[in-house]
Amino acid sequence: MKKKNETVARESKFRKFELNSNNVRGLLTSMRLFIAILTVLIIVLLIKNIFFKPKVVNYPLVYNKNETGLVLLDKKDEKVTLSKEDSVSDVLYANNTDKYVLFMKNSSLYLYKANKKNETVKVLNNVKKYYFSPDDKYIVSVDEDDNLYVYNFKKNEKIVSDIQEVKIITEDEVVYLKDGVLNRRSLKQNKDSIKKIEKNFGKDLRLLNNKYLVYLDVNKSLKLYNIIEDSNVKIDEDVSTYYSDENLEEFYYLTLNGTLYYYDGSKSNKVANDIYDIASVDVENKEIVYSKFDKTYTLYFQKGTKEASVIEKDLKNSINYVYIFNKSAVYYINKDNELMFARINGTKVGKSRTVISDVDALSFQKAKKGYVFLADATKKGLGTLYITNSYKAKKIDSDIIRTNIKIGNDGKNIYYYKNYTANSGSLYYSKGGRPKLVDEDVAKYQYVKDKKIYYIKNYNKTNRYGDLYRYTGKIKKIDDKVSSMANINNEYKK
Repeated sequence: MKKKNETVARESKFRKFELNSNNVRGLLTSMRLFIAILTVLIIVLLIKNIFFKPKVVNYPLVYNKNETGLVLLDKKDEKVTLSKEDSVSDVLYANNTDKYVLFMKNSSLYLYKANKKNETVKVLNNVKKYYFSPDDKYIVSVDEDDNLYVYNFKKNEKIVSDIQEVKIITEDEVVYLKDGVLNRRSLKQNKDSIKKIEKNFGKDLRLLNNKYLVYLDVNKSLKLYNIIEDSNVKIDEDVSTYYSDENLEEFYYLTLNGTLYYYDGSKSNKVANDIYDIASVDVENKEIVYSKFDKTYTLYFQKGTKEASVIEKDLKNSINYVYIFNKSAVYYINKDNELMFARINGTKVGKSRTVISDVDALSFQKAKKGYVFLADATKKGLGTLYITNSYKAKKIDSDIIRTNIKIGNDGKNIYYYKNYTANSGSLYYSKGGRPKLVDEDVAKYQYVKDKKIYYIKNYNKTNRYGDLYRYTGKIKKIDDKVSSMANINNEYKK
């Protein structure tokens, strides 16, 4: 009996050991699986950050220097004189590279090439408009006689005469209006293939997802042209306007009788009737805010074709300033200049709440963490800078001027002037927390990227110039007698 009990005990102990071993093996397997998944996620995030993060181009600075003219500051801090007289307002930077800059000189268009030892090349005489193609492989220009030219960085050639207007430039083609007819033509000079898109073009032409052109003809018919298939489809008639996103093939549109539709890429879906005004649209998330009028105004939120949700009713005035934030909230400014907040819950919105009073509606900008705006502005235009992403607003700084509030490329840094009087102020930046001073007595500044800001200080109002500095975490003087800087279009991609 004793032997039997010992045998049972050994078997029981063995089974416990085997069970524990399986648990350990199972735990190790789970850990390996977790590590593998984590590794894949890290790789995906790295790929996303490397390949899909909006590109920030480290552009050279072009500025006007008194008695010198138009000057370009290259990567090595060497100064290239581009022109003796012309203005920085005529400067055009390339879309994706720091190698090319277009500028005017004696009414002619010139190209600066950084990769050719700072070479400048004349592109065309007597130019009135000019553009880079989206991939910067072509330069499209229109002369004073309305002739359309294409420059392929080897030669410049006229491709169409007597055009009315350049409408859209893609990587391969230019879409233009001539004699009321909308046409497309290849940017390749030896490919003389003009295709008619619309003989009765009206207005509001936009490019969707690099595949479709959507527009209204003269009869107010909404049309969708497929660039790849060279086919045109009428979506609807008696259309007043439409709302689109350049990255999507879907859009909203409103008819003259006030009926709102959502076009899903294949058919139109009715959203609502009797619309008075469209206040805000998020095409990507199928969210829209609109108002209706029946003795008083009612503000609605609607997701897709789901039932509409009332944001606020019995309004005496239509609401003009409405913002939809990241599928989470609707903000709007009422007639009393109060900023209101209503949380989005699926297809509904919650009760409206007051965030803050005395809001400057024109100061609203979207940042990564919420909306940035001014409140309590004085007669001199100075107010308190706030950020909000809920029913509360966080104060960033006071005595801020509305003009020249700039959001950095990644949406995190907020650049602004503090204590601005006459022609200058203190330049600060903040991530929504404690502000940091860049420099004082700043008259103008030009954002290139975070930790690369050019600015003019010590501005002489009589001579209209000052000293040019660069901020990279440290301050360095670049030049003197500088009056203005060319606008660099690096901005937060919302």
